[in-house]
Amino acid sequence: MTKKTFRILSEETVRVTPDAGVDPDDENPYWTAWEELPPHPDPSQGCIRRGLCCKSSPGWFGPGEIEGAAALLGLTPDDLVRRYLVIDEAEIDGERVYVFAPVKLARDGRPAIPPATRADALYRTLRGTCVFFDGEGCGIYAARPIECARYVCTNKPGDNLDHEAIARLWKEAAGA
Repeated sequence: MTKKTFRILSEETVRVTPDAGVDPDDENPYWTAWEELPPHPDPSQGCIRRGLCCKSSPGWFGPGEIEGAAALLGLTPDDLVRRYLVIDEAEIDGERVYVFAPVKLARDGRPAIPPATRADALYRTLRGTCVFFDGEGCGIYAARPIECARYVCTNKPGDNLDHEAIARLWKEAAGA
């Protein structure tokens, strides 16, 4: 069994690589213990809209993606942020970098924090369904966040785009 410890927004997490099997004593940050994980039929396909990731924690948008999601929903980027997104952050090279992510829904189906507000450390630790997950898949699949578009649930953690890499894209875009 291969375990890898990594940090997400300064919170230490342990992941078990899917090909190593799952030990019930190990924590997987994306799924709860009561969820049985069906096998992915073909990992080379990437996302097949099972919703496992969507029910855990929404992915981060990259620079320039808010406009596409807003257009898909017939909204302005400002309206999209005010209705559906939160502002998250990561520290890159000693500097805070702000990013947008879909709001997480609490168990009652309401936003865990109000849209257009900044996420705090508690919010980051909570699991919650992405506001765009409609029970069948992503409601903005054609314009989903870069983290979602590049994430494959069967990949090893290092093979997926992480928050640090996305924050670096935002930092580079701000410097351009």
